[in-house]
This record gives sequence, C-alpha cells and structure tokens, in this order.
Amino acid sequence: MPHTLSAPTRLKVIELQDQLGELHTPCGLLDWAKGPLQEVLPHESLACGVFSTRCDGVVLRRVLQQDWPAGYFDALTEPDGRFRSPVIRRWSQSQAPQVVRADDTERFDDPLWSEVFRDMGMRNMAAHGVMDLNSRAASYVCFSRMPDDRLDEVDTLLKLLAPHMALALQRALLQPGGDTPHAPPWLPKLSPRERVVLHWMCRGKTNWEIAQICQRSEHTIKNQVESVRQKLQVNNRTQACALAADVDLLIDEAA
Repeated sequence: MPHTLSAPTRLKVIELQDQLGELHTPCGLLDWAKGPLQEVLPHESLACGVFSTRCDGVVLRRVLQQDWPAGYFDALTEPDGRFRSPVIRRWSQSQAPQVVRADDTERFDDPLWSEVFRDMGMRNMAAHGVMDLNSRAASYVCFSRMPDDRLDEVDTLLKLLAPHMALALQRALLQPGGDTPHAPPWLPKLSPRERVVLHWMCRGKTNWEIAQICQRSEHTIKNQVESVRQKLQVNNRTQACALAADVDLLIDEAA
C-alpha cells in the first residue's frame, strides 16, 4: 500500500521539484542532492546517469556519482561492457521504484552482486528512473546508505522526484543539438596524461589504481590529480568528475 506523505513533506517535495527545474549542470545537480534533497530523502551515496538497453542487459553511458564506493561499477561490469545489476534489471521490467534493504539482497538471486553490495557497505538502496519512448535508453537515479527509519516512504518519494531528476540529469549530461561532444574551456588546459587521469577518476578509481593502470608512481598520479583540480578550479574529486561527466570520450581525446 502506498505510503501517505505528511502535508509538510508534500510541500517540501513541491519545492524540490521546482528547484530541479532550475538545474542545468552536473555540479548543480550534485550540490542540490547533497543539500536540499537530504531533508526529504537522506542518503550518504548517490549515483545517477544514462544507460542504454540491450536484449542481454544494459550498458552504462554516463554516470554522475557522489560518495559512491570506488570500484563498484568496475566490479559489476562484464567484459563485454554490460553492467550487472539485478536492481536495474527489475526496474527495467517493472519501471517501478526499487527499494533494497540491507538484509534483503538474497531475493535478487545474484550472489556476485549481493557480495559486492555487502563488501562495499551499500546498506539500504533505492532506485528509480525514466525510460525513453523507444525503451532503448533510460535516465536512472540510485541512492544508497539510507537510514532504516525512512525507507517506508522512499517508494512514494521516488515516484514524485525521479521524473524531475531525470529531466535535470538529461540537461546536465546531454548537450543541445544531439550527441555532438563539445569541448569545455578547461579541456585544452589539461595535458594528455591529465585527461587520462581524469577519465579514470570519473570511473571511481583511486590514485593507487590509476597508477597501476597508467604504469606511473602513485606520487605522480597524486600530483596530476591536484593539477587537474586546480585547472578545473574545483575543490575536490567529486566536483572534477561532475564537470568531466559533460565531456564525451575523454580518454579518446587524450590518445
């Protein structure tokens, strides 16, 4: 039975919907999620993005993440590029909000996903999205590490907020005029190696992991991460990745 929201909560939801209509950038969306949204939908971690659907699964295209566990997406991405998530699979089939309690992962019948969920401390998770008219792609939001006492109303909140979040996400990630990439003003400031480092930062890699991939020292990677941060004029990795999410094929441009 749907949870009935209190009158004050309904008013806050309307305010949040209005705020989403004014968001146009990845940083703006993440700041909103870490700020006003927390009062209504408290969470410690957020991942949102766009994925394409295939007959055998889904492929992540662009992802924004905030305090999401490093390595989560790589651990669940198959060699052929498909992303392994029973939560997304169930959502794709029902297009209804999915709520996963910390002690209820077994019902998804995916031992690997359950193991990653537990090992990375995901705890409670909730997800919803909007499929496009052709069912070939979707905008999707996923919250994790949510308090137990707020889960009963999450289903209702996601039904009200996810469609507005999906529109804000599309504005933040997709450029006007189709899929043609556009180069932001900060991109030419980065060296080819810094672009590669930024690419792997956006994939959730730690400095040590990037060092292994690029075959450089961790100290060198740390310096390059700091250089990227300064050139993008941001305060942290999350903000850097939010800006870079607006750029297609970052690693190809660095080649």
